[in-house]
Amino acid sequence: MTDEKLDPIDPRTARDDYLKERREDSSFDTLKTIRKGINLFVEWSEHQAIRNMNVVRGRQLSRYKQWCKETTDNNTVSLNGILGVLRRFLVYCVRIEAVAPGTPDKTPMPNVPDDEDVNYEKPTEEEVKAAQEYLENYEYASRRHVEYKIIEELGCRVGAVRAIDIGDLELDGEEPLIRFRHRPAEELGEKGTPLKNKSDGERDINISNSLADLIRDYMKNPRKDVTDRFGRKPLFTTENGRPSTDTIRRDLYKLTRPCTYADHCPHDREIDTCSAYLNENASECPSSHSPHPLRRYSIESQIDRGVSKELLADRVDVSVPVLNKHYDTRSKERKRKHRLKVFEKLFPGYGDQEETLNVDQMPDVLIDEDGMIDPQALLRLQSDGATSGTDPISGDATDNEDVGAAGTEDEPDETPEAPEEKDSDQQSLDDFGGGPTAVFGPGTAAVAGTTALGSQTAGRLHKELEAMSSGESGVTTPSPGRAAKGVAGYALFVTMLAVNFGLLGIVPA
Repeated sequence: MTDEKLDPIDPRTARDDYLKERREDSSFDTLKTIRKGINLFVEWSEHQAIRNMNVVRGRQLSRYKQWCKETTDNNTVSLNGILGVLRRFLVYCVRIEAVAPGTPDKTPMPNVPDDEDVNYEKPTEEEVKAAQEYLENYEYASRRHVEYKIIEELGCRVGAVRAIDIGDLELDGEEPLIRFRHRPAEELGEKGTPLKNKSDGERDINISNSLADLIRDYMKNPRKDVTDRFGRKPLFTTENGRPSTDTIRRDLYKLTRPCTYADHCPHDREIDTCSAYLNENASECPSSHSPHPLRRYSIESQIDRGVSKELLADRVDVSVPVLNKHYDTRSKERKRKHRLKVFEKLFPGYGDQEETLNVDQMPDVLIDEDGMIDPQALLRLQSDGATSGTDPISGDATDNEDVGAAGTEDEPDETPEAPEEKDSDQQSLDDFGGGPTAVFGPGTAAVAGTTALGSQTAGRLHKELEAMSSGESGVTTPSPGRAAKGVAGYALFVTMLAVNFGLLGIVPA
């Protein structure tokens, strides 16, 4: 497409049109980030006397990148984000025929090393304990005490903390919990209380009894009983209603200064004359931190204590790959030791022989209340293994051998014996289940578990068929739900029978 085929438009107008379109699919915070990034480009364009987007080419984009590096404090990661926003803006400009096709691909994205886009900053365990002791002794059940404890225990984002309403709490009973809900109402120029991953980030999280007691005590204290502009009652309040995320960040910056919780300065500064001693300058203290490092501390601690990544991903609202890249800092040796804790429970010859489960024990360990192999059973074994030793090792859910070694569904109750004449590679069920020649490996652990469950499966199937009959007079028509359950169960029964026979070598796989 030549310049003559492009429609002239100045950068500022193109920006305004783009922002109007992005309001339809962007959250309040995302739109704020987009506006900030494109405003920087508009500022540069006007400084360069670029009054028509038609002239923007690769040369101009390279100059813009260099200008950003020279005139702003952005590091490589931040610059990557700024140019990423610009690139998407240019894609829009191609669509409205404001720039030539191919221009977005000419945006010079900086090369960000894998380890540079991960911020490993977090407080030490001693610093966390010291801050908690200070809060317990001097600010018990204050707003920032509860804010700090929620992030430290749950590992949630500051936006999720801000979003909690009183109605989201269940503090009584044996299973206290907090509900995190995505409420992105953006009327009246406010962003509501969105979760980062929107409705996908909604979850109910169990909390400890001690945290439930702390929240309950906080609610009993004198606090602003307010209703926000959306008619909701927030847990955390200020004189102006629900606190902003910046307010919660400032709460933690002020709290995490060593001169606040420990009355000393590790940087050899005179506390009384240090500018960071003033609350408005708390973020200038080299030791203070925002909520995110505390979130990192919480997530890494939960991994370190053996919480499986599949379970933790739902709890802290991140994916397992993100946990692997950003939060799992354990050494390869520690991961290996944890896998050994799982394998020694499943397979003879690994680790402590006394820890290995025999076939008779598997139903007690691997079976759920419905008589089926629990898909979370290995995850619990991982957690048990992580906490059983003196060195807490956490789960490594990305390794296929950890998850794939445990079984699947039920197996029939009577498995035919193998023919008397058999290959040397073929085992009978007796040979398979015990004795010096027993076969236990990652590919056959599922069969061992399902073989042990055979009698339970047949019994349950018999009961289902018996329950659908009305005695000698005939058979009643089952309900749609019961019929669907029976069909699915029978199909699963036959499939697993064939698969397991194939694994055993009784029939060709």
